[in-house]
Amino acid sequence: MLVGTGKAGEANDLLEAFTLGRQDPQYFCHFFMGRKLHDAQLEYMLNAEAKVNCLATANRWGKTTVLSARHFHRGIYKIGAEWRYVDADTGAVDLDIFTNLKYETVHTAGEWEQAQMVWEDARTLIQNSTSLQAFVSEQPKSKPPYIKGIQKWKWLFRTLGTNASNIDGKSIYLLTIDEAGWIDNLEEMLKNVLRVRVADVRGIIDIVGTFKPGISRDFYKTCIRASAYTGKSIGFAHGTNEDEPTIGGLDSAIGKYLAEYGINLDEYKDALERGIAK
Repeated sequence: MLVGTGKAGEANDLLEAFTLGRQDPQYFCHFFMGRKLHDAQLEYMLNAEAKVNCLATANRWGKTTVLSARHFHRGIYKIGAEWRYVDADTGAVDLDIFTNLKYETVHTAGEWEQAQMVWEDARTLIQNSTSLQAFVSEQPKSKPPYIKGIQKWKWLFRTLGTNASNIDGKSIYLLTIDEAGWIDNLEEMLKNVLRVRVADVRGIIDIVGTFKPGISRDFYKTCIRASAYTGKSIGFAHGTNEDEPTIGGLDSAIGKYLAEYGINLDEYKDALERGIAK
């Protein structure tokens, strides 16, 4: 694999950082992106390896940073495609297969203005980091835009289109869906199109957003299922990029969500108990 910076010392430092960054997302983000992940961001980077991962955040949590980090980190190292370039018996990496393996990721949202935020963030990160520039070969401004890496990884930016029509026909190792709280037929698209697009390459889907009362039913149902499966509660706190969000219990999270609709579970509980007492 050829990585060039123009100076031998810098190239050696870059290759050392490349080696360390594979298993250490915090180091990767610091060295290549110039950003420090807070604890919750790092936890997601380390553990979100299910077929469908849910990231329900509050405002100013820093999801744009995580989305950029997910695509750069997984794209540069072709994470999830190890079954194609790592020998199952010896653990040896076939560099020829690794270098020539086509590896595509897609970032999408319901509307272009939503997807555009991550594209602009990614371009800013590349512009400000010579280390990241060494792994990028193309980043045209023409639409639909993409970022292309030096060893055949490519990051596409799209809107979902009608019933995920803009995603259909692709084999995707990482599909991120931003502002999922605004998508009213998310569950149907996951079932009919999106899961299929990652299945043949054993890829994963990240569903990211904030809950919008009265709108985010599919997103919320998906997050509730993920919460029940993992034991992770759903948080509703509003923090900054440096603040770890406050997390309450699952019962508390459900109660807060229902309260947005004017439903008070305590009142139902009291009425039920009074009825039983009679």
